[in-house]
Amino acid sequence: MDLLRFKNLPVIDCHVHFWNYADEKNMVKIKDACRFSRINILSTYDRTKVNENPEGIYMKANYPDSFYVFGSLDYSAIFSGRKRAEPSLSDQIDRMIDIGLDGVKMVEGKPTERKAIPFKFDSDFYRDYFSHLESQGFPLLFHVNDPEEFWDPEKVPSWAKEQGWFYDSSYPTKDQLYEEVERVLDRCPNLKVIFAHFYFVSADLEKASHLLERNRNVCLDLTPGIEMFYNFSSRRDEWRSFFIHYQDRILYGTDIGGGQSVEEATSRAWIVRNFLETDEEFLTPKESDSLLGGPNIPFRGLNLPEAALEKIYAHNFERLAGTHPRKLNIGKAIDECERIAKIASKNGVGPEENEAAKIASILKSRF
Repeated sequence: MDLLRFKNLPVIDCHVHFWNYADEKNMVKIKDACRFSRINILSTYDRTKVNENPEGIYMKANYPDSFYVFGSLDYSAIFSGRKRAEPSLSDQIDRMIDIGLDGVKMVEGKPTERKAIPFKFDSDFYRDYFSHLESQGFPLLFHVNDPEEFWDPEKVPSWAKEQGWFYDSSYPTKDQLYEEVERVLDRCPNLKVIFAHFYFVSADLEKASHLLERNRNVCLDLTPGIEMFYNFSSRRDEWRSFFIHYQDRILYGTDIGGGQSVEEATSRAWIVRNFLETDEEFLTPKESDSLLGGPNIPFRGLNLPEAALEKIYAHNFERLAGTHPRKLNIGKAIDECERIAKIASKNGVGPEENEAAKIASILKSRF
């Protein structure tokens, strides 16, 4: 997995997770090994510790030129039995902007999460929130749906079942989730949104084309879902034309986790780059993590022109989130970490496990 063979271009990974501030040094090693210019850390909500915004803040504070952070929403009031988020979702966006975060991440469209937070995206619960995102021009990276085979008991992969990603009739359907989001896009046509994992439309080139033609501010990230690359390879020449035509709307991403081994992380980076830069047939590297399992069928790369690669690797993300990460307001960042720490403590998170409290203390001592 020699990444030095690829073109010497700036690469921003728009889709990386960082769950534990103790993984700081490993995250930096991953960044260097994968030859990333910058990384966008995505937070997700958590029933107990609220979200991973403090962990992202920690990396932004210590490496201000290297890490963007897309924060997650706080649903603690909902999980406590209330009908509205507190602070409101729109106020939470204003708080992220004031702190110096770069965007917002929602995993709420994954069927397991949509079932846990059972508010339709086109409902009143989210109406003001999406409108506020649109008016502020604050970018959203949005996970909506999963591969279609996850609803099919005959086709769902064993590794997905092990993760609890087989969806019976108690979960929303794929079409239902798409329909809700389409109504949001109709209502908020200027929403700056990146759909994670290519919006799970890699099996339907025509649907992908229709999506981007109808919604001029929608972008798609290339984060595996390994099924994506099998689907692209099955209609390789047509997808190559699609990528060239929509080169302004596609973003590089890997779904690397900060606690992964450097070898596993590098495998993810290599798969996406090899697919984009070469016309080789290749298999998933043996160093890959278990979520990249699949049939022993080779992918075939797209061998894209350099001008398209430059946009996909960095320029498209910079257009949405800025050419450099936003400056952190340390005082407001500390206040937010302390606020989250208090909620986590009420939820039973002990002092040794309360990352938000530890990060607030570290930031106070260093800054």
